[in-house]
Amino acid sequence: MADSNKHQFFIATGCLILFIFISILSYRDQLVFFDQTIISWVTEGASPLLISFMEGITKIGSGEVILVTSFAIGFYLLVRKMWGYALFLFTVTFGGIALNFLLKILFQRERPGEMSVIEVFGYSLEIASYSFPSGHTMRSFIFFSFLIYICVHIIRGSFAKVSFTLLFISMIVLVSLSRVIVGAHFPSDILAAGTISIAWFYFCLLFLRFLLKGRISYT
Repeated sequence: MADSNKHQFFIATGCLILFIFISILSYRDQLVFFDQTIISWVTEGASPLLISFMEGITKIGSGEVILVTSFAIGFYLLVRKMWGYALFLFTVTFGGIALNFLLKILFQRERPGEMSVIEVFGYSLEIASYSFPSGHTMRSFIFFSFLIYICVHIIRGSFAKVSFTLLFISMIVLVSLSRVIVGAHFPSDILAAGTISIAWFYFCLLFLRFLLKGRISYT
């Protein structure tokens, strides 16, 4: 257990340091060439069919989808009296959404396209929707990482466990990629979202492991 804690702490700390590094470079406009190069590479020759597909994929990471799905899974976990897992889901997911909002307000980076406002279930909050870090990517990273975690700890069959894990990893990659292809984010927004999401996930994991004092295995 001690080795697992140490390993996960190093991962979380390393990702946090990487996020800070990306943030500094982005704030100083030193990632412009990187962003433009990646955008050109992933959008060059993109067919209307691919763009349409990515527009559908990107909706998976929307706040509405993540909120509804998280509540549904959380309710199931509570019904099954899996309190620790439910607490972890709500903490990491809703805390991650709040963290993303605070970071966007802190950096206030404009999007590559037209500026938009935050909308939830069709209602406009009249709050600017900034670009850094990507909210869709953070929500997807955190939510699907939790599902991977659940698969590892609950599913017994190795084939099913591996299949679901690969599926959820694919969803993280696709949603993240879609944000660049549909022109909603810079690649550096995606990298920043990925690193801070991993850091947030493991810090929550370590905190809850300490809080629950081994009542549930958080390996």
